Amino acid sequence: MHVQRFLGSAWASVHGPSEPARWLVWMLEAKFAGFGAAPGPRAVDWGAVARAAAKLPIEVAMVRAGSVFAQRSATAGLGSAKEAERRAAAAAVQKAVALARQLGCPRIVFEPGAVAVLGEVECEDLGDGSYTWSHDRAQALLARRKAGRNVALDRACREVHGIVRAFPDVEFSLAAGRSLLSLADRASLQDLFEDLRSLRLGYWHDAAIAARREQVLGEPQGEWLQTFGNRLSGMDLGDAGPDGMYLPPGSGAVDYGLMASSLRRGGAPTPVVLELDPAVSAAELAGIRSCLDKHGL
Repeated sequence: MHVQRFLGSAWASVHGPSEPARWLVWMLEAKFAGFGAAPGPRAVDWGAVARAAAKLPIEVAMVRAGSVFAQRSATAGLGSAKEAERRAAAAAVQKAVALARQLGCPRIVFEPGAVAVLGEVECEDLGDGSYTWSHDRAQALLARRKAGRNVALDRACREVHGIVRAFPDVEFSLAAGRSLLSLADRASLQDLFEDLRSLRLGYWHDAAIAARREQVLGEPQGEWLQTFGNRLSGMDLGDAGPDGMYLPPGSGAVDYGLMASSLRRGGAPTPVVLELDPAVSAAELAGIRSCLDKHGL
């Protein structure tokens, strides 16, 4: 197994012990190398976690600027026409950088913005289990997105360039967004990586989002890894289906065999973070590990 497996902090903060040292030991005993840090439903005393981690063989896979469970990422404003929204989005990345330094982690993951559209939007979240997505509904929203895509992408490119240049000691990776208005579809990420090709910028694969886009839009989930495999810095492993996202692996549409076949075979192991909806029961953990072990993840 040429991966290093981590646990998403949002789920872990709900289901694990509250005391930081016991929390970290609980992860190690569950056979995780450490955690991926991100905002969640329960506050975490990161200073106490950092102090406890210094005494344990624990690692931090990455720090995410924003929650994967939010309809809109905290960095959605990077492509906004409004300066205040761009500043707020950049501030979310800067906050993640500060946390990463506190935890001794060099890697930040964030979504590079969203496209504003005119008029009301009935639903934009591919992970909303209460909304029935159809191909026609999705395409109608994407058509509205198309009108503002290029301008938003130009703004986001400038913002991402400034962020990466400001923190040369940090490894930044871009991830897809769960909103259909996210800039980070495959084509836009290709354009962004091409425009910023002089920068050290990686790709963080979100299995749940890729699977939902395949279900709703017919986009093969494997194309993300084929396109950005040379930039791959890590993966989120939660599953997805019409009922929601970040479900237990093996319960949805994610092709874990395909993901495993995309991993590099040499060099340092690829970090993979088990991102689970906080509603997923801790009793599922043993079955989840068996599923991931079976696929070499």
